[in-house]
Amino acid sequence: MEELDRLKKGLENSQTMVLKNCENGLTCSFIKYGLVQDNFLVKDEELKNALSQTGVNGIVEGNNFERLRNNYGWLSVRVKTRKLLKELA
Repeated sequence: MEELDRLKKGLENSQTMVLKNCENGLTCSFIKYGLVQDNFLVKDEELKNALSQTGVNGIVEGNNFERLRNNYGWLSVRVKTRKLLKELA
C-alpha cells in the first residue's frame, strides 16, 4: 500500500503530524521544525479510521507521535488485517 509507505516515511522524517478531514478522505501533513515536509491524502477507510484515533483534535505530537512512530509495525499489520478480513467477508 502506497499510503502506508508514505506514512512510514513521514513518521521517520518529521516531529508532528496534522490530520484534517476533507471530502475525498483524510489529509495527512508531516511537520518538522515548523515546515511541512510531506502532505498526502489518505483514501483508504481502514487507515483513515486508525489514524483518526491517534491524535487529539487532528494533531499528533509529543508522546503520541513517538508512540505512533514506534508502533508503526502494529498499525500497519492492523490495517492490512482489517482490509483482508473485509475482502474475505
